[in-house]
Amino acid sequence: MITLHALLVRHPDLTHEEFLAHWHGVHGPLIRDDPVLARHLLSYHQHPVAPGAGTLGLDGFDGVTVQTFVDWDAFRAFATQPESWAMNDDMATFLDVARLRVSVTEDPVVVVAPEATA
Repeated sequence: MITLHALLVRHPDLTHEEFLAHWHGVHGPLIRDDPVLARHLLSYHQHPVAPGAGTLGLDGFDGVTVQTFVDWDAFRAFATQPESWAMNDDMATFLDVARLRVSVTEDPVVVVAPEATA
């Protein structure tokens, strides 16, 4: 499994509430409602940063997105689809793309989870 984690900072012209409205109501549906893009994803989660998260080093960040893919091929296919251009163009309308931080990880090691019983 491949997981993309992105720390998001809103466009400087937007309030946090405007950022959330666009992220949840416009950007998310661009991916969810496009069968060409959605077919490559296992999941797509949007996590608004909680009040007080700045004390944990997240000061200035507005949200975290987590997208999971079966493998690198699915990740690459998602990222290279012509349909992803609309998604990328939309990012510039609500994100400060220069401050976007992304990591891509492989299979996690589950330390604590209900299904991780020994």
